[in-house]
Amino acid sequence: MSTDRYRTVEGTSEGIHRELASKFIARAFPITEEAGFKSIAERFGNEHPASRHVCYAWILGDAADRYRANDDGEPSGTAGLPILRRMRSLGLTYCGVAVVRYFGGTLLGKAGLIHAYGEAARIALEKATIVERVVMEGAILRCGYDRFDGMKSDVATHGGRIIESTFAADCSAIVELPKGTLAELLPKWSLLGVSVQPQ
Repeated sequence: MSTDRYRTVEGTSEGIHRELASKFIARAFPITEEAGFKSIAERFGNEHPASRHVCYAWILGDAADRYRANDDGEPSGTAGLPILRRMRSLGLTYCGVAVVRYFGGTLLGKAGLIHAYGEAARIALEKATIVERVVMEGAILRCGYDRFDGMKSDVATHGGRIIESTFAADCSAIVELPKGTLAELLPKWSLLGVSVQPQ
C-alpha cells in the first residue's frame, strides 16, 4: 500500500444476505479511531435487538496496520475474519464493518457462517462509495505578519489547509499538508523566517 494515499469508504452503506433461513445485515462505515467504531457498532446492534450476534472488523492507520476482528460468540474465525478479509481485498483503511445475524433455526456450520458473514460484508462494501485520500501531516507555523499571506498561499497551493490561526505579537497557524510537503517547503520557509514545529 502506498504511504502517501489510502482508500476508505465515504458514508454508510448496508447489505443483506440470506443463508437458508438466517438473515445477515451488514453495515460499512468510515471511522477515525476505535472508540468511534465501538459507538457506531453498538448503535447498530441496538437497532437490531432481536439479532443473535453483532460481529465486526475494523482497520485503521494510513498503512492499514491496526485492525481487529470479533466473532461475538460465533465459532472462532467464522465471522470477524471473513469480514476483515473482504475489507482487505479492497485495500481499505479507516473503515469498519459490523454484521448482525438473525438466526433462522437451521445451523449453518463453520463453512456456512464463513460464507454468510463474508457475503454480507461484500454486499455492503459493494454498495459503498470508495474514495482515495491523501495522507496528511500536521505542523504549527509561526511567522511575522508580513510573511503570513505568503505562507498561507504556500499551504493552499500544495493542497493543504489551515486548521486554526492566531494573531498576537506574531502569527501562528496549525496546518495540515500532504505527507512529504513539509520537508519540501522547509528550506524556503526557513529563509523567510517561518518557524516550523511538526506535530
